[in-house]
Amino acid sequence: MNIKISFIKLLILSLLSIQPLIAEEKKSVLDEELPAVNPFLSGAGAAGGGSSGINNGTGNSISLDNLKLSGIIFGEAKRYAIFSFPDGTTVRYGEDTIIRSDLMLLDIFIDRVYIKLGEQEYSVDMKNNIIKVEG
Repeated sequence: MNIKISFIKLLILSLLSIQPLIAEEKKSVLDEELPAVNPFLSGAGAAGGGSSGINNGTGNSISLDNLKLSGIIFGEAKRYAIFSFPDGTTVRYGEDTIIRSDLMLLDIFIDRVYIKLGEQEYSVDMKNNIIKVEG
């Protein structure tokens, strides 16, 4: 009987000594570990994402209606361009896809995509710079 009581006391003491170790393992998040800019806030990427249009000198500005090239998926057979809206919504388009009635995604390369806006072709790079393609 005496052995059972001492065994139970030893078990209770060992459980009480383990509990503080479990509580000390919790890690608090420091401010330094958090990102400086939240990329998921609407309009957060508008400041550093490059221009979303060009001005060709005549006062006519080319716009993709807030579509920004976010990424490119480049495989052996299929290629996709990922565009995002200011609210964080992302859309995936393949080559030769009609995005809207006057905008078509023509070709996708590793560092840029070629689009057709109206009757003119443009190149959009990963910094969202839109360049008019001659030819």
